[in-house]
Amino acid sequence: MSGFGEVIASAVGKQILSKLSELAKEEATLQWRFKDDVDDMREKMQDLEAVLHDADDRLRRGGSDGEVVGRWLTKFKCVAYDVEQVLDEVDAAELLRKSQPKLKLFFSWNNQLLQRVTMPHKLKNVRKKIEKIGKEGQALKLVQHETRAETSIKNESFAGIRDDSQKQAMVGRDVEKDKIISLLLRKEANEDISIIPIVGLGGLGKTTLAESVYADKKVNDFDVHAWVHVSKEFDLHKIGSAILKSINSSINLDNCRLQFLQDNLKKELATTSYLIVLDDLWEEDGHKLERLKQMLQHGRKGSKVILTTRNQSIVAKLSTGVLANQRKIRPVPESDQINLGVLSTEHCWEVIKQTAFGPDDDLHTGLEEIGRQIAEKCGGVPLVANALGQVMSELRTVEAWEKIKNTNIDLGSRDHKDTLERLMLSYYYMKLEFKMCFTYLATFTKGFVMDSDRLIQQWKALGYIQEEDDGIRCINYLLWMSFLQISRSSWDSPSPVHAKAPRELSMHDLVHDLATIIMGNEFIVVNASEPRTLKKGKHHYCRHVQLINYQNQYNIFKDLPAKIRSFHVRDSGNLQLPKNAFSRSKYIRVLDLSGRLVEEQSATCNILLPSSALQMKLLRYFDATGLQMRSLPMSFHTLQNMQTLILSNCSLETLPDSVCSLQKLSYLDLSENTSLNKLPDKFGFLNNLIFLNMSRCSKLAKLPENVSLVSLENLNLSGCHEFENLPKDISNLQNLRYLNLSDCYKVSMLPESLCQLKNLRDLDLSDCHNLDVLPKCFGNLLELESLNLTSCPKLGSLPESFGTMVKLKYLNLSYCIRLRELPSSIGDLKLQVLDISASSLRYLPESISNMTTLTQFVVTSGHHRMFGKAQELKRCLNLPGRVVHRVQKTHTRGCSNIVELTQLNCRELLIRDLENMKKLEDAERARLRDKSCLRQLILRWNSNNSENMKNGADDSKSVLERLIPPRTLEQFMIHGYLGKDFPNSWMSHISSYLPCLTYLSLTDLGECDNLPPFGQLPNLRSLYMQKIPNVTKIGKEFYGEGGTCKKLRLIQLQSMLNLAEWWTTRSGKEDEDFLIPNLHNLELKDCPKLKFLPYPPKSMFWFLNNSAEVLPGQGFGNLSSPALPYGMGINKCDLCPDKWRRLQHLPTLEVFSLTSCSGLRALPQDILCFTSLRKLSLCSLKDLETLPEWLGNLTALQYFGIQNCCNLTFFPDSMKNLSSLQILIILECEGVKILPEWLGQLMSLQELSIGVCPNITSLPKTIRNLTTLEELYISGCPNLVKRCRREDADMISHILKVTLKLHEEPEGPKEEEELEGGLEAEQRLEESEISSISGSEELGIDEQGGRLEGQEGEIILDDDGIAIDLTTLFEPPKLKRQRESGSSSFEPPELYDHHSRLYSDKDVLEELEMSDSDTEFLLESENDEDDEEDPVSLTSIFDQAKSIVTESTKPMTNCPYMPKLRITKSI
Repeated sequence: MSGFGEVIASAVGKQILSKLSELAKEEATLQWRFKDDVDDMREKMQDLEAVLHDADDRLRRGGSDGEVVGRWLTKFKCVAYDVEQVLDEVDAAELLRKSQPKLKLFFSWNNQLLQRVTMPHKLKNVRKKIEKIGKEGQALKLVQHETRAETSIKNESFAGIRDDSQKQAMVGRDVEKDKIISLLLRKEANEDISIIPIVGLGGLGKTTLAESVYADKKVNDFDVHAWVHVSKEFDLHKIGSAILKSINSSINLDNCRLQFLQDNLKKELATTSYLIVLDDLWEEDGHKLERLKQMLQHGRKGSKVILTTRNQSIVAKLSTGVLANQRKIRPVPESDQINLGVLSTEHCWEVIKQTAFGPDDDLHTGLEEIGRQIAEKCGGVPLVANALGQVMSELRTVEAWEKIKNTNIDLGSRDHKDTLERLMLSYYYMKLEFKMCFTYLATFTKGFVMDSDRLIQQWKALGYIQEEDDGIRCINYLLWMSFLQISRSSWDSPSPVHAKAPRELSMHDLVHDLATIIMGNEFIVVNASEPRTLKKGKHHYCRHVQLINYQNQYNIFKDLPAKIRSFHVRDSGNLQLPKNAFSRSKYIRVLDLSGRLVEEQSATCNILLPSSALQMKLLRYFDATGLQMRSLPMSFHTLQNMQTLILSNCSLETLPDSVCSLQKLSYLDLSENTSLNKLPDKFGFLNNLIFLNMSRCSKLAKLPENVSLVSLENLNLSGCHEFENLPKDISNLQNLRYLNLSDCYKVSMLPESLCQLKNLRDLDLSDCHNLDVLPKCFGNLLELESLNLTSCPKLGSLPESFGTMVKLKYLNLSYCIRLRELPSSIGDLKLQVLDISASSLRYLPESISNMTTLTQFVVTSGHHRMFGKAQELKRCLNLPGRVVHRVQKTHTRGCSNIVELTQLNCRELLIRDLENMKKLEDAERARLRDKSCLRQLILRWNSNNSENMKNGADDSKSVLERLIPPRTLEQFMIHGYLGKDFPNSWMSHISSYLPCLTYLSLTDLGECDNLPPFGQLPNLRSLYMQKIPNVTKIGKEFYGEGGTCKKLRLIQLQSMLNLAEWWTTRSGKEDEDFLIPNLHNLELKDCPKLKFLPYPPKSMFWFLNNSAEVLPGQGFGNLSSPALPYGMGINKCDLCPDKWRRLQHLPTLEVFSLTSCSGLRALPQDILCFTSLRKLSLCSLKDLETLPEWLGNLTALQYFGIQNCCNLTFFPDSMKNLSSLQILIILECEGVKILPEWLGQLMSLQELSIGVCPNITSLPKTIRNLTTLEELYISGCPNLVKRCRREDADMISHILKVTLKLHEEPEGPKEEEELEGGLEAEQRLEESEISSISGSEELGIDEQGGRLEGQEGEIILDDDGIAIDLTTLFEPPKLKRQRESGSSSFEPPELYDHHSRLYSDKDVLEELEMSDSDTEFLLESENDEDDEEDPVSLTSIFDQAKSIVTESTKPMTNCPYMPKLRITKSI
């Protein structure tokens, strides 16, 4: 028997019978008047199906009888396909009749009158064929059998495709594994690079063994790990690309040549030790193998290559050649090579058992006996044992297992005959519904990586499955059988925590061979470079074609079989197809043109879809990924059967209206069409659309109105930078489950109708830079399980209704830099993961302590008070805390105590006193790289010791070289590192080592003079650097090859005194791509020389303390950024007129503050450019003499605060024009004697505060006119207070809240009165809410010699460089009352909420290492007696400060206007 494709006949028959049964019930059969024909065919097909089981048995047994029956089955398949073809044509004609005008159809090739004539004739022909094949079956005396019942022991309600964690354990290869690991760890003096071969027949588990070794933690000491599936098609370019991508993922490999790969591999491997697996090598050409060795020769001594192959002669050839003779790279001695033999029967039985039975299942004695006999049939091949184990799990009866045991299959003479026959046995008993799905896998080339989503859509298009869930069940079934495998590319790429991601799949070569045998003549590969490969004799049977090496050889289509159902292009160049390419093949269901080779496209290139493709009325799946098509044909509507349309990265500029008439379309991918700016108006009519991907359509501004995609479940709009808002009728999408709006920079609000999406489960709003509010009814999303609000910088609060989303499990609020409070109802949620890192939250609701479901509470940085509360809540909820490990000098047993970390598993780890590490091998033994659960790592050296500084540079570098973090790390902090530079071994490829890193901090690096390519980190959001005096320039090296900081949101630099340049383009010049395009916070303190070249990032918030050079001198060039400058604080910057003029490049500022700028006698007129300015603060401008008349032109101003401007004597009359002013605060302006009468013209004023202005004696009479004034604070103005209590009391009686205070009294009750509006009687004295500064004693806190004092609103450092922010110990009484009452109508000065620097890792690091009480775990050595006593904890400092403030009176107002930071206490 030449082929074995006949075994699929029963599956084909079942499929056709199902279609006949469905059609018999439909209206079309009556409309076309052939119901009787359909019923008759259905009955005859039922009779034929009943004999197929007997035909399969006789075919399997082989012999002459088997050959005869095989020919009959082949004929039966052809008849069944013909029947299906006619039925599909009926369906397609009916669709066109319903969707198109009659007149239009009359003049088309779909003329309905012609169809009514030809269709009955076609039906008559297929009826005759069915009758004929039935009679031939009777002549063969085929016996009818009942259809085999199929049951499933295992649960098939899979939510998604299983992952690699469900792989079965390796059986029977422990000795070989241990030997390989021993070889990998062995280092010999005369050894350069060794190749360790694993040789064995197909299916023996070579790849499984290599995978087990590769994943073992013992071999993690190599700097670089790479896995390459080589397969029969030996391609050095592919091999080199795979290795290079594993080493440095940021290198752009598009359109690169082999020489480029070799040069970069030499550069990248030169200083690294690597472990590379070359899986499934077939190439025997000695010259090609020598070139492979040349590519791999550049690693450090001790690098290793694991090679899997079936051919021992390949190993022999690798042992020869120049490089092998020079001992640079060669296989290990023959005695060390791994030659895999077959497994024992006992081991095969173990494989079957672990597949067929669960851990708690009882093993029937009779089954075990039969099972062991079946294990003997496996021939020692684990692949067969696993596949048989799966089918045996479905049929756990003695009778069924007896049949399996007694079934024999004869495949005739062929390679790997025995193994394939055993695999065929498992296929024979495979679930019937999955047989055609499996066989179809033969249409993919060996080693091809299949996208699971697209595979499922192709199965659906071919009619093998009906729903997507059926496809998921089938994939899982084949995975359990090992007929499919999760591709290694899926293993290495981190999948989303909460999203349903497609997986990449591959096949074992032997399984592919099996599928190819079963497919038989139904599948052919057409090599366009060898025209003779297409034999006409196979046309009649062929149903699937794969075209390879196509380069516009138009003649190849002339011989294309007429009845093919799928057409795939692989490994081809230009895909401009001829117009008549498919004129002979009108019955194609799957058209996949995505297999074009990567090549540079011309800007004028425009590929046209062949007109013959529009006549494929049965086409259901069309993939044109990467084809440069600017438009689709207007007649695209003729493809009425289209279900899946993939037009990703096609350069589409428009989408024709005709697409909207494709009523069967359920899957549409338009991603990466960067020129597509709109969808057709009737797009909402696609009522069956389930999946819509428009990600990275960067010009798309909106969706059509009246969207009624009632079936839509998945909508992806991520990366649509111009997209503004969802349509108001988004509520029509009642089945929507997944909505991704990440990186939609212009979305500013969400329609309230969004809250009516009752089935929405996953909502991603990350990086929506303009989103400032969520609908109040947001809590109506009762089914929501995951919400990502990362980096929404304008979002200030969450709606109170949040607490009603009881199914919410994942909430990410990180980098919401204006988020000040959480709703009190948040404690009602049942969250599992909550991330509030780098927000502006000051307080956390107590209700969070009720969230007992929480397993991860992530707070990497933030305000100190919130941070401290978060740690308290973690302890309350018994969440794991940070582990602190102090490295001690060598123990008596000869090693450092850092080796104790080997067995530790934690999420957060601080390792301090690393200068004590003397034995470098101890650092390796800590095996940090193995700790996949680790998310935060702090490495600290004590750099204060001069001896350490002298001797520790080289040691620090060697220690850091060996403390390689795991790839899962998200926050990394290095403090006190003593090295001059960083280790190249992994830091130079940091993007590959730490792909998930979001937060990086470098502090107190006294000797370091250059930085690794941190700009390559793909997910870096926050970068903090302090006290690195030898770094003078950050240039292109910071970004590495192709790196951009697209995700970077926060840059915080402090005491970088010598840093003079930071390049923001590749060369520091204009007309290049800007590399920091989306910065939100730029905070600089004591960086007096720093300039960004050619211009700085267009940050939303700027905080400049003694760092004025950074202001943009020439603007921002052509930089287009979604983030516009919003707030700026300038402190201690002495600016010349030229630098003041730089402010003109920041016209969008809404919040502006000047503090302690000496020599400033008048405000610079450049502030006038801030036409949208809402908040203005002036503090400690002691040389300021006048306020300008043009101040009144800032008509948008809502808040004005001035403090400690002692030379100021009056306010200009023009200020009466500030019609929007709501808050006015005047503090410590001793030169001001009179408040102007125009004050009464500020009709929007709501709050007036006056403090320590002793020369002001009265309020203006016009204050009566301020009917909107709600609060009046006066303190430290004795004459004014007395007057307000007496003769002027009636002037302020209309004000709702009045607080008056003469001065600070050290003891006894404070003299204060509070007047309620409308009450003339004097109210009882109450404890003061506001205090002046005079009469208080400054509390100096000395920590290790550092005095904590400084200007309010700035960063205060002790001698260790630890930042302490005490500003928010003080707050206005109104803010306190409204916070406690839950009201948020009052908004404190916005700028200073951000100017209080994020409570970064440095603060927490000091707290945790100084106070054991702040950690849940503390690893200590056995001998602790010599440890120095820990210094005082910052937590205790804050607690002390809070208690003092609680006992005393509060200061006049919060930080920004106080000249001196003080903690007051009663004397």
